[in-house]
Amino acid sequence: MVLFAAGALLLGAGTTSRIFALTPENREAQATGPLTAYLEGQGENGAIWLKLRNGEVLKGRFEVKVGGSFGAYGKSRGIDRPGAAYEGSGRAIQGGSPAFVDMKGPSGATVHCEVVNDDANAHGSGVCLFSNGAEYWVLY
Repeated sequence: MVLFAAGALLLGAGTTSRIFALTPENREAQATGPLTAYLEGQGENGAIWLKLRNGEVLKGRFEVKVGGSFGAYGKSRGIDRPGAAYEGSGRAIQGGSPAFVDMKGPSGATVHCEVVNDDANAHGSGVCLFSNGAEYWVLY
């Protein structure tokens, strides 16, 4: 199981944890199946890790860029468009901030994620690209 927590993004001064659900979006991701990632952080940044089904653990950092812009990957997947990102409740996120996640494993495997973080309650969604071409939708 993989854990991807970014809810700690904007929750205040204390350390917070959040679990992110990753849903396969293409054939490469479907071969691995659904994953989860775990994040711990304080304020607008923190640590994140994910355990792949083969046992490899990818570790990295997340960062919220309040007032920032999305990167090329997020834009190519359309998460920068109004109404494209939503919370687990199904409510569209209006005026959220971009957040970025980058992880790397001992084998050299990498993951890059771009998500829309609802600044008011630290929920959101976005996309992740793995170095093997697997693409996942993220919801937290």
